[in-house]
Amino acid sequence: MDIKPRRAYDVPSREGLKSTYSWNPNMPKDHIMRVSKSSLGAFQFCEQQYFIKYILGVREPETDDMIRGTNIHDAVEDFYNNVNVGYAASMRSYGRERVLDFFCDHIPKESRRNGAYERGEEQHLRHFFEKEANRFMVCDPELYLPYGNEISLNAVVKLDVNGIEVMVHLTGIIDRLFVDEEGNIHIHELKTGYWKDKPQKFESMRKEMAFYVYLINKCYDSDLSGSNSSFWGWDHTKGLIDAKKNIIFDDAAFRHVEPVRSEEVASMLADLKGLISAHMRYTGNKNGKMFAQKSDFLAQYICEPWCRVKGFCPKYHHVLMPHDMKIEAGIVGEDLSGES
Repeated sequence: MDIKPRRAYDVPSREGLKSTYSWNPNMPKDHIMRVSKSSLGAFQFCEQQYFIKYILGVREPETDDMIRGTNIHDAVEDFYNNVNVGYAASMRSYGRERVLDFFCDHIPKESRRNGAYERGEEQHLRHFFEKEANRFMVCDPELYLPYGNEISLNAVVKLDVNGIEVMVHLTGIIDRLFVDEEGNIHIHELKTGYWKDKPQKFESMRKEMAFYVYLINKCYDSDLSGSNSSFWGWDHTKGLIDAKKNIIFDDAAFRHVEPVRSEEVASMLADLKGLISAHMRYTGNKNGKMFAQKSDFLAQYICEPWCRVKGFCPKYHHVLMPHDMKIEAGIVGEDLSGES
């Protein structure tokens, strides 16, 4: 497990302005807070885990799931960049299976960066192309391709938090943006795990999409600036499981599309202000006591089975935190499993 201190990045098209995930009020005025969909999602899931990953810069080893996800995202991006829509349209008269076969011909033999597929990527891509073949059979071919394919957007906003105006750099890469015949913007995300059919999962996914809705509306580096999104949706290419982790199906992708929900946008903004508020109380000394830990009740379901950075968490006495970082955080001398 590596520790890579967070650096400040130049804010695109904002000369002299830098943003960083490790922002605190003691930084120079030209440094502002950086927020992405992933960083906000981490804060929503566990504030202390957010602190460890995004402020301390603790990096988990890359897993097979991470590599698989990267490979599938790359393959889908390349598909939209290269597919011959005209030829696909000529196949429609022969039926869906011909279109599906043509789409599946775009499954690469190996990944851009990780060599030959060894982690089930081909199966995931076939599941995805089944959904895409269904969509292609009923849509206008001229509207099939995305308006934005892995599109990078940036926004700089000023938000009032506890009576103080704070400047924030919002940044993100949206998997796909589509535009329908009425000019409505559709945001669509690609996930490579199971869809878990439970209310909490819908809530978390909707908040992810709400971040993109807000980003699109506020972005300054695209002709989308000021646009309002009408629909959002997501694919999960591994399949569907229920709330009790029983597999419902694993031989097809799960796809969901719905109108944008304003309540989730409002909830996301409240979470964003909560994140800013925690940073406003942070001094920069590597002590994240203002970022909440999971309760003992939740810890048994979240921390123990899944968290890979808990050795840096005060709930587990910082057992993996390097000694020099403990000194900077001012926590040496606490009950650290016998360390003084």
